Amino acid sequence: MVDRKLKIGMLFPLRKTHETLSDLCREFPVELVDTPYLEANELRSSRGLNNGKNTAMITEPEIDERTLQIWQTCNAAIGMDIPSNPQRVFPNLKWFQGVSAGYDHIDSKALHEMGAIQTNARGVSSSAVAEFVFARLLQVWKELRLLDIQQAELTWKVRFGSEAVGKTIGIVGLGSIGREIAMRAKAFGMTVLAVKKNIESSTAHTEVDQLLRIDQLAEMVGQADVVVMAAPATEETRDMFNSRMFTIMKPGAIFCNVARGMHVVEEDLIDALESGHLKAAILDVTRVEPLPTASPLWRQTNMYLSPHCAVSFDNYEENAVALLVKNAELYLSGKKMLNVVSAI
Repeated sequence: MVDRKLKIGMLFPLRKTHETLSDLCREFPVELVDTPYLEANELRSSRGLNNGKNTAMITEPEIDERTLQIWQTCNAAIGMDIPSNPQRVFPNLKWFQGVSAGYDHIDSKALHEMGAIQTNARGVSSSAVAEFVFARLLQVWKELRLLDIQQAELTWKVRFGSEAVGKTIGIVGLGSIGREIAMRAKAFGMTVLAVKKNIESSTAHTEVDQLLRIDQLAEMVGQADVVVMAAPATEETRDMFNSRMFTIMKPGAIFCNVARGMHVVEEDLIDALESGHLKAAILDVTRVEPLPTASPLWRQTNMYLSPHCAVSFDNYEENAVALLVKNAELYLSGKKMLNVVSAI
């Protein structure tokens, strides 16, 4: 039985007022309480490697007594993060709406044990991430980094790039981000291969030329000019890209990871880059974030590194709010919600 009223703790700070939220509160028995809570990247990254637990005992944001009292009365919350021991700080929680597609930094097991529904923000930023992937790929293929250096050095020297058309892209994970990447790859005239965990239950994917099982990953990787990791973080995908997988990749191929740093054995990737086997690596995520200044990843000349910012914030907040509104309406109607995270 679902609650007849929702009191939602707004842990994710909004940058502006949204009329859709005001409409939700007018039309439905919903109360929103502003209680911002954001964790540092270091803590979020550590949780992601440890099933949402703060095993490294990194200092968490201080929560004042007023906020704790409010959270005691909330039966729903929306946030990028959730504090440790949610059973204690949110004893009445029935629903947690995440604002990111990834949820490895959330203690999903604790939420499940509480009987709380967990939903994520799958699809909110998929187009933006796919655009970022191709911005980086074109940067590599068209030698844009070298051209920019030459401009700064006042050097007029021809640099010819290569075409995307005719190349093969291999996508690991065909969720909302993977499908958006596939659609753009087809528009560029590329051959699209993808591996997906539940291939048997998949509907037709017209944007993919060949859909393979996860146990056929090596087969796909060996054919691809660029491999994009876009799968969620699970124990099955931890360290998936290691020396064996990088060796299987075609000489001169590009590796791109816009999912989670835990998928990659970074030392093995560095070896593949330094040996010249891989042309380049595109990383929007690393195993530890922020990336320590001592990490050799910074110093790879064929590394295209960004600080976990492949999403775009021009429409992100609006999309996240729209998802919150829709799921609140579904919850109060007793209907199946969007993007429900399966029990651990």
